[in-house]
Amino acid sequence: MGNTCSGPTLNKDSADSSKTDGKGSDSNNVQNTPPPHLQIPGDQDEKSKNSQNGDDIVVEDVKRNKSSNLKRVMSAGLQVDTVLGRKTGNLKDIYTLGRKLGQGQFGTTFLCVDKAQPKEFACKSIAKRKLTTEEDVEDVRREIQIMHHLAGHPSVVQIVGAYEDAVAVHVVMELCAGGELFDRIIKREESSLKTIDFGLSVFFRPGETFTDVVGSPYYVAPEVLRKRYGPECDIWSAGVIIYILLSGVPPFWDETEQGIFEQIVKGELDLVSEPWPAISESAKDLVRKMLVREPKRRLTAHEVLCHPWVRVGGVAPDKPLDSAVLSRLNQFSAMNKLKKIAIRVIAENLSGEEIAGLKQMFKMIDADNSGHITLEELKKGLEKVGSKLKDSEINSLMQAADMDNSGTIDYGEFIAAMLHLNKVQKEDHMYAAFSYFDQDGSGYITQEELQKACEKFGLSNIPMEELMREVDQDNDGRIDYNEFVAMMQDTGFGKNGNKRV
Repeated sequence: MGNTCSGPTLNKDSADSSKTDGKGSDSNNVQNTPPPHLQIPGDQDEKSKNSQNGDDIVVEDVKRNKSSNLKRVMSAGLQVDTVLGRKTGNLKDIYTLGRKLGQGQFGTTFLCVDKAQPKEFACKSIAKRKLTTEEDVEDVRREIQIMHHLAGHPSVVQIVGAYEDAVAVHVVMELCAGGELFDRIIKREESSLKTIDFGLSVFFRPGETFTDVVGSPYYVAPEVLRKRYGPECDIWSAGVIIYILLSGVPPFWDETEQGIFEQIVKGELDLVSEPWPAISESAKDLVRKMLVREPKRRLTAHEVLCHPWVRVGGVAPDKPLDSAVLSRLNQFSAMNKLKKIAIRVIAENLSGEEIAGLKQMFKMIDADNSGHITLEELKKGLEKVGSKLKDSEINSLMQAADMDNSGTIDYGEFIAAMLHLNKVQKEDHMYAAFSYFDQDGSGYITQEELQKACEKFGLSNIPMEELMREVDQDNDGRIDYNEFVAMMQDTGFGKNGNKRV
């Protein structure tokens, strides 16, 4: 975090189990040793955790598993036919399963190896018989949707694919094998950090509030216990993590779960006892402002990133919520027509979970539920997430996404414009898009085939010869697969078919 003051040395379990008697019998050490870790139902659930020996380090999502006093209704009568709602390939046709990496409440994580290339992944297999409520099924679906939505971010574990058979749902993801956050700090390694476990995460719309009491006791924000909360609760949870990293103990704890909750609601925040005198005032200021009980007075994520302690040694990356929308629309606007159509083809063939987040985003902006986003709706949608773009800039983005020049952005155009490049550049997606254009299966896209594809998407007055020349690298009057892939992977194709140099 950039703090140059040193706190106590933490061992791997310093935040969980270094205290043995659970009664605080040594009064001189109460603040120097952490409380016993509460074994609540599901607290050891590792259904998303795949950390074993290797390079990457895992940081778990601040929202954890549901405790005995937290919402969970069990019903042995639920019969789960399908979770993903679509047919998938057979996992064992593609991967070889290896040793068990972890066991959780809902499933087991295995090492798996891609048969086509000797690359290791982690496979989390969730037993369908353990999904005993509709809520359980929806949790699994949503977790997969969120992982797809966040795909491409360097600090999020990357999902490779999801499969389903008669007995389980299998989620294949990159193997994170370097331990946990504490391990990285102790070893002073520069391994990348990965956020995992989105089982209790949700898609959020500005202004939305939640009422379900979920999470792990130490990290739950006061407003969560009051059953009315928003995104501010994540700042509290992050503040708890920073407090533990600096001091070795949670800021609010007790010998019972109920006692922990009472401390969270009305306990005093201790920034005086050891080791806090040795920790910088800047660090303490940040923790104090993140652990304000009134959500509206708590720091926002933007303010945390701008705090002096976080910025020590450099400026922390600070991207507003709308940055993904703007950056992807800008990327899309710089593409030629052929690439835009190809991405539209890819978008229309993606599974529901891969575009669930974008679907939510479209609904948020499409205020009248017409299925089309007008210029005014785009302006208001961007305003909701704090955009300060000029009208001229929004007009440019609108024109970029409106492929058929209808004056509005339909659902397909929006999804295509918002797709992350990591999805666009997957080999199977690029091949499917190429095959769409190559209607006679010759292995080449001709100018005539390109013309027909444009007409299907309502695109006219496109200079076909110029478009062909841009992609046709060997000047044979047609586009082969390698030339097509080069176009899809090249970020240098500029507006109006002009390649940037």
